Amino acid sequence: WIHLGGTTQNSSWHPRLLRREEDHYNWTDCGTGATSKVPVTLLICLCGLVGNGTVLWLLGFRIRRNPITVYILNLAVANVTFLLCIATALVIFYGPESLCHRLSLRNLTTVLTITILFAFTASVYILTAFSAVTSLSILPPSRRSCHSSQHVPVLVCALLWALSFLLTITLYFSPAALVVFILSYFLAVLTLIFSAVTLLARVLCCSQQYPPRKLCAVVLLAVFFLPFFTADFGYWLFLRVFDFSIFVFDVSLMLASVNSAINPVIYFLVGSCTSAFTLSVRAAFQGAFEGVTEPQNTGESHSKTTVET
Repeated sequence: WIHLGGTTQNSSWHPRLLRREEDHYNWTDCGTGATSKVPVTLLICLCGLVGNGTVLWLLGFRIRRNPITVYILNLAVANVTFLLCIATALVIFYGPESLCHRLSLRNLTTVLTITILFAFTASVYILTAFSAVTSLSILPPSRRSCHSSQHVPVLVCALLWALSFLLTITLYFSPAALVVFILSYFLAVLTLIFSAVTLLARVLCCSQQYPPRKLCAVVLLAVFFLPFFTADFGYWLFLRVFDFSIFVFDVSLMLASVNSAINPVIYFLVGSCTSAFTLSVRAAFQGAFEGVTEPQNTGESHSKTTVET
């Protein structure tokens, strides 16, 4: 309401703006606004769920875990959560109208939006930790510190999940905390850039034996695709922070889904690039993450040789 010259005028542009966004899922027209990009995004989400589910199955049960694969497993969990929420929202708001009408859309949309923000934040933080640990392992002192305990990556990932959850809940109750969220995101991006430059120097330099070049290539590709596919998605999240009960489909959702779905493809392609190309997913994943514990084993063998001498 705006008071001008003793008269009262109703400012109606804001309700119209909200109704324009709510037209995608209101009670009378839930499926309005569906475009050809919706089924494409849904297909990307399904492929990403299959790919990241394969990562969880192989690294969780079929391949021996190491400190690096702990970060990969947690990143796959974050990607699965993100893709599952996107796919669920698309099915509900752009699927059969009967399904849309039977649900309490405002509460459901709030839960889905919060979970999307939480999963995206966790994936960025875990990828940042993964790239930082890999780049720091180039330095001799960090080899022993990063691989001395199997529980350190688990603790780091647990702290990152807790931090992501805390930031998301804080944003829900107080949008003013957006400044803290933006600062943490920029810090993560700077860390990713520094790690990418360090690993690129490792790939171009032949003197270093650790970390393996395939592992460096995995991190470089994952870091490269993150800003390329999620630049516009940050603006989508920014708008949702001020009203978590609004879900609007945008091309940025499709690109962000590609970013979460492409990681298993990176693991497979990098692991398969050997002298004998293989189509085995398990063999490709083993090739991508081989030699991760090499410095520790090398140190142990060196100490045994010294004792024998």
